[in-house]
Amino acid sequence: MVEDELLHAEHTKMSVEEAGFEVAGECANADEALNAILKTKPDVVLMDISLPGKHNGITVAKALKEKSNIPVIFTSSLKDEETLKEAAETAPISYLVKPVEADNLKAAITLASIKPTAEAPEQATLEDEKLFIKSGNRLQKIKVSEILWVETAGDNYCKLVTAEHQLVSRHTVRQMSLLLPAETFIQTHRAYLVNLEKIESIHEKEQVVRVGAKDIPIGRSFKEALYARLKRL
Repeated sequence: MVEDELLHAEHTKMSVEEAGFEVAGECANADEALNAILKTKPDVVLMDISLPGKHNGITVAKALKEKSNIPVIFTSSLKDEETLKEAAETAPISYLVKPVEADNLKAAITLASIKPTAEAPEQATLEDEKLFIKSGNRLQKIKVSEILWVETAGDNYCKLVTAEHQLVSRHTVRQMSLLLPAETFIQTHRAYLVNLEKIESIHEKEQVVRVGAKDIPIGRSFKEALYARLKRL
């Protein structure tokens, strides 16, 4: 666990142990964290982002990714778009916003601890990719390939729509765009994110795309990027 806030470190340690896991080691300085992690070789790293030292949690995670396949879970009070985008580049298992709820922490560690089977393919396809979305008080598994679109569902919430489900998640549409594969999903409007493979038609006069039985608006600032992507399909 890499965390410099004593109160949060104690709370997290207690939550980890109550969930049935063990804290293998603790570090409060980013400059010392990488060597400590490689020496301890934990199953999962809980990584704060704002840390004392020349580096921060994201740069440590990037360096760790180059040297090891140890999964990282970010725990941070930062939730701005720039930080989320930079963190997403390190492919973390999860990004938990402080104060971290014990149930969310347990679920994230459990998912991170699952080892791939020997028969698993070396590289997953979009058809194989799955997300665990916290909807209400449960984590719902959803196939990425089955998502038709994502739409705003109030402040700091969005709705993921498939042919069978509509799940509300505590993410903005923009935050969800950073979690879904960029080669398949594109934002068509500030309130909508669309699966390119599911677009059936475009009504140029009305400026909407048709996905299933839904007409989704095309925002003026998103139009050029959308048309450019469609030309490459």
